[in-house]
Amino acid sequence: MEWFEDERFWELTYPFMFPHDRMEGAEDQADDVLRLAGTSCGTLLDLGCGPGRFSIAMARRGLRVTGVDRTRLLLDTARSLATSRDLSIEWVLSDMRDFVRPDSFDLAISMFTSFGYFESHEDNVRVLRNVRESLRPGGRLVMELMGKEILASVFRPVTCEELDDGSLLVQRHAIEHGWNRISNDWLLVRGDALEARFRFSHWVYSARELEEMTMRAGFDFVSVHGDLDGSPYDDRARMLVLVAARGG
Repeated sequence: MEWFEDERFWELTYPFMFPHDRMEGAEDQADDVLRLAGTSCGTLLDLGCGPGRFSIAMARRGLRVTGVDRTRLLLDTARSLATSRDLSIEWVLSDMRDFVRPDSFDLAISMFTSFGYFESHEDNVRVLRNVRESLRPGGRLVMELMGKEILASVFRPVTCEELDDGSLLVQRHAIEHGWNRISNDWLLVRGDALEARFRFSHWVYSARELEEMTMRAGFDFVSVHGDLDGSPYDDRARMLVLVAARGG
């Protein structure tokens, strides 16, 4: 079983991975995403949608949304939140390596570093090819993730954070394979007891690497930015944001 297939991981990390302010923050960020993509209507694919932060925000703006995730727990949460807001969204339980719906979407998004989980680099390229095939001619992809350059500037091998419920999250990190991947060892401590321990790793890409693999996947245009506001990807960048277009 791959680490992201462990539903217990998402159950126990949900409170600090998706707190209220992060969920609600997607409302403002959704407008930035649409401005970057140069669109405000049509069909949208939210790949790795999790609990539906952006799917819900985009549906509230009138887009016809399909949210795809392979974690049933997160999709069930997303479905419940959408229902409570009287929003009609299609939810699909699928691995992003398998999901393809040719010529179906005007915009695809991948947010919150939901890319690069797989062991094989070629699987990540395969995901990009799937997205390109699923977009209509002229469609756009917007991705938000932690860029290698930013990670290098803030990297610490050990961090410790006190969560809202008083528990501690201890994170140990190590760079692997010549800065191609980062491994993580998370320990969740409640009181004097170790409640859970999760070990996982994922790819980290630089702007140049992500640009090259996106073009390799068949996209015709790629640009990179330092935030969803379209600012430059430079020493002040907060995230690596990529915008790619399928030719018309």
